[in-house]
Amino acid sequence: MATSPPTRKGILLLGIGLGLAVFAAGLALAQGFLPEWREMRPLPRRIFRERFGELAAQAGFSLEPGEPLIRLVTRSPQEYEPYRTLGDRGTDWLLATHTGIRVEVAQTARHPESRREGRFAVDFSMDGRPQALTWMTGDVGALFRPRDPAAGQSFAATLAQGLLGPGESLGPVRTDVLGDAARLVAPLVGSSPPQHVVAMLNALGGNLVRRAGAATGTASDAFQDQVERMIGRMAWSFLLLLLLLGLFVALAIQSRIGVVNGAVLALLCLVTLSPVPTLLTGWPAMSMIVMGVVAVRIFLGWSCAESLLRSTDANFTTSLDALRAGRLGPRGGRGLLTGFAFGAGLAGLGLALLALAAVLPGVWPEASSFNLPVFQPFRGPMADGAILAAGVALALALALRALPLRWAPAAAALVAGSVFAPLAIRPLAAGLVANTLFAGLLVYVCRRHGLTALLTAAIVAHLLPLAVFAGLHLDWTPVAFAATAGLSVAVVALGLLGLARSPAAEIQRLAPPVFVRRLEEERRLGHEMGLLARMQRGLLPRTLPRLDGWEVAAHSVLANEAGGDLYDFVHDDAGRLWLAAGDVAGHGYSCAIAQAMTKAALTSLIRADRTPAQVLQRADTVLRAAGATRNFTSLSLLRLDPATGDALLSNAGHPPALLWAAGEVEEIAIPSLPLGLGPPRCYQDQALHLPPGAALVFSSDGLFEAVDGGDAPYGYDRAREVLRGAGARDAGKILEAILADWRRHLRGGGPLDDTTVVVLRRSEERE
Repeated sequence: MATSPPTRKGILLLGIGLGLAVFAAGLALAQGFLPEWREMRPLPRRIFRERFGELAAQAGFSLEPGEPLIRLVTRSPQEYEPYRTLGDRGTDWLLATHTGIRVEVAQTARHPESRREGRFAVDFSMDGRPQALTWMTGDVGALFRPRDPAAGQSFAATLAQGLLGPGESLGPVRTDVLGDAARLVAPLVGSSPPQHVVAMLNALGGNLVRRAGAATGTASDAFQDQVERMIGRMAWSFLLLLLLLGLFVALAIQSRIGVVNGAVLALLCLVTLSPVPTLLTGWPAMSMIVMGVVAVRIFLGWSCAESLLRSTDANFTTSLDALRAGRLGPRGGRGLLTGFAFGAGLAGLGLALLALAAVLPGVWPEASSFNLPVFQPFRGPMADGAILAAGVALALALALRALPLRWAPAAAALVAGSVFAPLAIRPLAAGLVANTLFAGLLVYVCRRHGLTALLTAAIVAHLLPLAVFAGLHLDWTPVAFAATAGLSVAVVALGLLGLARSPAAEIQRLAPPVFVRRLEEERRLGHEMGLLARMQRGLLPRTLPRLDGWEVAAHSVLANEAGGDLYDFVHDDAGRLWLAAGDVAGHGYSCAIAQAMTKAALTSLIRADRTPAQVLQRADTVLRAAGATRNFTSLSLLRLDPATGDALLSNAGHPPALLWAAGEVEEIAIPSLPLGLGPPRCYQDQALHLPPGAALVFSSDGLFEAVDGGDAPYGYDRAREVLRGAGARDAGKILEAILADWRRHLRGGGPLDDTTVVVLRRSEERE
């Protein structure tokens, strides 16, 4: 019994309720164990503004007119967050220093030593203590100018003074070089717990000075590990982008790519990114470049994934086409609501797994459970969700092509979890387990509910934690709350609206992409060609005739699905055997029809009182009357008296037969035209006698015209030589010898035309 719409709607709403319940449980665990959720509320903005001005003046910066940018931020390990290197002690460190979340204050400034405009930024703890100072000019010309290490170290030391708290001082400074950057490490004497200062100076005029919480002896190694991992992650992202580009180009060359949905999704995500510089992007120009790279990655990933899924499954469709066209209906509504339910559940699962990592010994969360600010040049909930969804869909599409169906989902979950790692959990083994579980649920959503549900689930899983946190800090993040909460509510509202609409609105005048229509046509033609090939094989004899004192062997090699060669055996009322070997020019339906007509004509025209030439003459008339002149047929027709070995042979444009007798090979050439081609003609009979041990070989032109890698044809001479050496064998061995030599000539390549060989041999007389 079909489920009624109200019941289906109720089930979807129940699913949303369950998903939100899982999210609430994960949120409760996060607020109990994750430092970013347990962090104190920040001090008033004016305090951070004042302290920022004091630090700028202390370091010698001249701030440009206007208000500084003040916002809440989180830092990933690749952005030099020291807490994650501490492992299990990281949570206690963040809570003690109030740096689970930070307050970033940034403003355009100038410094007398650099004489260039740049971006000066300070990271504060939530209780107003400076944790990191950055100065970025984006001076590309600095790469080509000689650097003054002493001046750079002096400037770094000046910046480091701004991080000193009451009673603290810098200890002995250790200096080394990491890549193109100079690095300074010094203990903070008097700090509690023990801390140190790390300063980085690079060739682009960038400077970073930060506090870190580890022993001085290990600080350098930990910092270098973070930088190396950052470089490795950037290199991996670049490699992944190149792989996506290569796959996109390969699909484009095959005309099996659809780009509309990918382009629309990339554009929507690009709109949600922010060009405001961050610690990694440094200056606006770099931010714009990074935004473009993110959009290109989404475009390539989604286009490849969707196209591969469409081309893998003939019945695969997506309601994204209807959503893009503004024709939201029940199917799209179900995808949105289902995706929201799973997204809420995944958000709760992610928070629960990160909380578990913070509690378990030897396991720890490597980064915050959400990213602030909400919208950055290289990340945002929509962009992160789209990248994750595209990665899961692409992993599933490739797995479905490479692996058996039962293994593909598990393999896709493992690959997507390890490559895209939505949950930052260390060590590697624990992170792999958690991320495979997370990605596995997204794979299930894609397989069971489609791309719309997958994309919605991935985005909602990133949206909901941010919406809740922004709501808890509404005075600091009103725009972020409006965007994240508004988008979450809009997903549910659009889903309900789609359920209320008529299904016709969703599919009316909605055509699939061009490449999908072409693939469907190719599949239809492939299916029909398969049917045609089976029909044509059915036209060939199922069994070969058995005659006392005679051997018959035959084999046909098709160049493609539907060939044109034929052979047949008919007995007349006088007990004579008629052997026909022919070739219908062309391929496809018309060829099959001409084959069937030729076989039917022979069966009806062969009579004991007729000769092969008379039968060919009448067959030509029949085929012309049936309109088969476009597919002319070459045909050799033999009438054999098995008792005496006497035979009559007539030929209609077929390659000459080869007769082996007493160790010699004779070519039986009877010049003539094929059936159904050109003006009316008369055919001739040629009398033959096959003595004991003689063999008669009929071959289509595919044998003699086959070419090797150098375009050299197989030819008649080579076939004669093989027959001369193998003619004394039985019919089956003669056939094998000819085809084996022919295949050696092809050198592993496939034949360009159908090839048929029929061998008729009279056995040796026995005393």
